[in-house]
Amino acid sequence: MRIGVDLQTVSRFARVAARERLRGLLFTEAELDHADRLGPRRATEWLAGRFSAKEAVYKLLGRGFGQGPRWREIEVLSDRWGAPAVTLEGEARRLADRAGLRAVTVTLTHQADLVVAVAAADRVRPRSAHYPKRSDSPIREDPTPGREPFMTDTLPESAEPRLREIATIAAEVFSVSVDEVIAAESFTEELAMDSLLALEFLTHLETTFGVRIDETESTRMTNLRTTYQVVAETAGW
Repeated sequence: MRIGVDLQTVSRFARVAARERLRGLLFTEAELDHADRLGPRRATEWLAGRFSAKEAVYKLLGRGFGQGPRWREIEVLSDRWGAPAVTLEGEARRLADRAGLRAVTVTLTHQADLVVAVAAADRVRPRSAHYPKRSDSPIREDPTPGREPFMTDTLPESAEPRLREIATIAAEVFSVSVDEVIAAESFTEELAMDSLLALEFLTHLETTFGVRIDETESTRMTNLRTTYQVVAETAGW
């Protein structure tokens, strides 16, 4: 069996839910249609629950931000009794099949400003009677080959003002210093960037530079160098 759990605060998620651009990245048309039939406050709470469920499923699949499925490939609606019902598509479905996972079950609970989601699935093709070694895990893969190193010293000198501007934005979003942003090889591992912070970072970059970053490209923004490259390629610098 595999499980995943996620905890969210509705008030924090509300900043994301308020942006149409981000709702379109996170939720399917069916999920948004359901939310649109609810009152504004209830819609935000409902979407926060669905987002938390998607994050729990990510963990069930052994993935984190930028490591595979898109959020819309995990759809969380409701069955006829109102319980969360999960449908996997694309890369999410491929990862589940590869791991031998049967239907994913999700349960949600709300209390005050908090929402907790737990996802579980049993395996129909266990690899052995023992827990697999990390290197043998059926759903973990090596990092994307060809990924650029985090160091910025090989970028052209003309990039320095933009790098500093991006680092300042990241520092504000992640509540760290600019120097910490510049030194970080991984925003996720060293600056505690989670999915919501990544979405806020994306919004600030798009607003500041007047660009619209492709969802696939946004997952590369895990350090200052690759973030600059994504923004530069999108803006045509």
